[in-house]
Amino acid sequence: MLIAFASSNGESIDSHFASAPVFEVYEFGGKKQGFVHSAQVRAESFAGEKDSEDKVDARIKHLKECAIVYCTQIGGPAAARLVQCGIHPLKVPEGTRIYDELGKLVQLFNSGKTPPWLKKKMAN
Repeated sequence: MLIAFASSNGESIDSHFASAPVFEVYEFGGKKQGFVHSAQVRAESFAGEKDSEDKVDARIKHLKECAIVYCTQIGGPAAARLVQCGIHPLKVPEGTRIYDELGKLVQLFNSGKTPPWLKKKMAN
């Protein structure tokens, strides 16, 4: 499963979903794990787009293969649209380190107390 982190520095989660300049994408689970790529979301990606809904759609298009997106903040309508697309948004405090969150996921899976929504994502 792919997981995206809203990050401007590649090390910590420090951006609001709607204004993140980059999403760091990691593979989690299975035989391959680790960094996959950076999905840069440039201002020109939104040229001609009139409102924040269009910007959210563009971000969703960039992240369509991801199962989870970590960010510091996300608006309710944007979060609902992510969920409709099968992407689970998670908010964490600004400055949370990406590798710490990946470590928490590993611990969660090893504990046997994986939430049903996350088990379903791993099965896909």
